[in-house]
Amino acid sequence: MLITLPHDNNTTFHISTLIQHLINQRRDFIIQGQQSVTFDNLTKQSSLDYWIRASVARKKNTKQAVNDVVNQICATGIFEAVDKLICPDTGRLCKCIRLINTP
Repeated sequence: MLITLPHDNNTTFHISTLIQHLINQRRDFIIQGQQSVTFDNLTKQSSLDYWIRASVARKKNTKQAVNDVVNQICATGIFEAVDKLICPDTGRLCKCIRLINTP
C-alpha cells in the first residue's frame, strides 16, 4: 500500500517502511508532529513529520505529515488515529497514529 505525499510532488512510500521504522523503534505509535519549520529546525525527531522528511521526502523543508497523509495511513486499516498519547520528545499529549494490525 502506497502513501502519497501531496506536498512533495506526490512522492510515495510503502506503508511497510513505516511499520518497519516503528518495529525498529520498539513502539507501536508515532506522533504526527507536523511543524512549519525547516528540517534543521525540527524539534520532534520522533515524529512522523521528521521520519517522512528524513527518509522519504525530497522537499525536506516542507511539512509532510499533514492530515491528508495521516488519513491515507489510517485508511490502510493497519493504523488508527489517536488524539492523546505522550510525545517521546516533548512529554506532551499529541495527535498520533497507532499500529493496530500488521499485514
